[in-house]
Amino acid sequence: MRMNSFFEIMAGILRGGIKIALIALTALFLLGMLGVGVVIALFAVVRFLLTGRKPTVVTAFTRFSQTAQQFRAGHKWPASARADSADIVDVQAHEVRSLQGPLPPQSAE
Repeated sequence: MRMNSFFEIMAGILRGGIKIALIALTALFLLGMLGVGVVIALFAVVRFLLTGRKPTVVTAFTRFSQTAQQFRAGHKWPASARADSADIVDVQAHEVRSLQGPLPPQSAE
């Protein structure tokens, strides 16, 4: 009985130690990844300041934002996007009837 409780105490201590070690390793990994991100961001800022060229990510998001603006509600289309009146052709509308069989029933709305 005494030996069994000794092993239980030792197993509990070992489990607690493993949990603490895993938590510490996880925190160390996350801090390391955060540090790598900060170093990359600092490198990009220093490079921008030295060369005067914006990072590619900033340029891509700027272009995306400019392109998306034309699809927003209330946006006025530029004159070049409109068709000339000479390009517009009016046609006579007529009903197209199916040759396969009767027309489907009309819904009463």
